[in-house]
Amino acid sequence: MGKLRTALIVAILLALTAWIAAPAEASGLPTIWATVNSKGVSVYKVRPRTIDLAEAYGGTLTLTWSSWTKSAAKGSGDAVASGMGATTTLNVNVHASRVQHGKFTRLTVTTTASNGAPDVEKLHLTANGWIT
Repeated sequence: MGKLRTALIVAILLALTAWIAAPAEASGLPTIWATVNSKGVSVYKVRPRTIDLAEAYGGTLTLTWSSWTKSAAKGSGDAVASGMGATTTLNVNVHASRVQHGKFTRLTVTTTASNGAPDVEKLHLTANGWIT
């Protein structure tokens, strides 16, 4: 009886470990384009901490995701863009949508302009990354 109980406990622990360590993609959640690796290959992730955009679209987004479902994701954070000797950091809100083939293909980035008005950039995913 002792060996059976030990085997059962080991099986349960292994199952729990696999369940806890399972990647988010296994849960059926869509991914989003985050960056291009050193080999030039696009990297897609669930809830990436950063998304690299062209400087014209906000630079690097550093995000915390408040929700991530099978149809949409929302988050907020900072956009850091550098150019012409200056670095600008803005607060951003992001909304990912339009899932195709398990990937979000739309990203709306909203910042607040110095006059208080919202500045909205709607980006579309292509094979080369995000474009307007």
